[in-house]
Amino acid sequence: MSIAIAREQYAAILDMHPKPSIAMFSSEQARTSWEKRQAHPYLYRLLEIIWGVVKFLLGLIFFIPLGLFWVLQKICQNFILPGAGGWIFRPICRDSNLLRQAYAARLFSASFQDHVSSVRRVCLQYDEVFIDGLELRLPNAKPDRWMLISNGNSDCLEYRTVLQGEKDWIFRIAEESQSNILIFNYPGVMKSQGNITRNNVVKSYQACVRYLRDEPAGPQARQIVAYGYSLGASVQAEALSKEITDGSDSVRWFVVKDRGARSTGAVAKQFIGSLGVWLANLTHWNINSEKRSKDLHCPELFIYGKDSQGNLIGDGLFKKETCFAAPFLDPKNLEECSGKKIPVAQTGLRHDHILSDDVIKEVAGHIQRHFDN
Repeated sequence: MSIAIAREQYAAILDMHPKPSIAMFSSEQARTSWEKRQAHPYLYRLLEIIWGVVKFLLGLIFFIPLGLFWVLQKICQNFILPGAGGWIFRPICRDSNLLRQAYAARLFSASFQDHVSSVRRVCLQYDEVFIDGLELRLPNAKPDRWMLISNGNSDCLEYRTVLQGEKDWIFRIAEESQSNILIFNYPGVMKSQGNITRNNVVKSYQACVRYLRDEPAGPQARQIVAYGYSLGASVQAEALSKEITDGSDSVRWFVVKDRGARSTGAVAKQFIGSLGVWLANLTHWNINSEKRSKDLHCPELFIYGKDSQGNLIGDGLFKKETCFAAPFLDPKNLEECSGKKIPVAQTGLRHDHILSDDVIKEVAGHIQRHFDN
């Protein structure tokens, strides 16, 4: 990497007001809407404030059911994506100049640079959603093999990089499976922007898929590893239900779900009973990963914790009945699946534990064999 390129990339990482690297749109109407917003930012910001006041007043006047529904949506959003914050909690992920400097220092440290051939900040505008991401090309990776990482609900790529760097277990799986990396923040998290809704969170994932696979300025990936951790497994499941994953478009997929839940409704039920499922459905935050997984055509590997006898256990956050692995360890349920399911277990694995060296090698081996055969 030349000194000039390194300086340019370093400056991009420090930028507190990033602009889109690439703009993508789902329709001409979406493009026109975005162009109008760019041409008249203050007018549209004023209209957003006015509309927010109108919704608040309507909520006061028609508190039941209109206002109550609005409040419930905000509460659900806050619990499902605390990284972005909201009414109840401040954002878990908070940006600052100090964090940016630590983040850039980690990315361009000698130890990290030994494991990557290039580092690039990628900012994607997809309709009304702005996604801040990080593209890492690895020295041993196949040029068209990419791992798309979707984080948990309290995480962001900056914290993950600063705290774990090249020792991150997902980074190590990418390295051993010869995959380049694209990781991103959900709308509302750090510098990613957009209303925090289920549709926009899923849309952020779709933007990354489109960039990796379709955009002329993107890497033109033909082998994609979709790696979802915790909430990221649910976001991945919903997004991939809208994609072609059977290889008929010349793009091959391999899906990894790391300690995911069978549905966000099941998680809500675990904590507050049947009311949780009702709220998740009412506010449109329920993502049924189990159902989406049964329709997935490509191989799907799922990681879970086991006891000394090899039985599924809860991971400290999800009870064993809530874990994504629960239905797919029953051979009867596998008959309903369109694609192959690959269980990988680690003894005593907790939700916040790193994966063992053996599990990292096993997961990477499955990815390698799938694409190399």
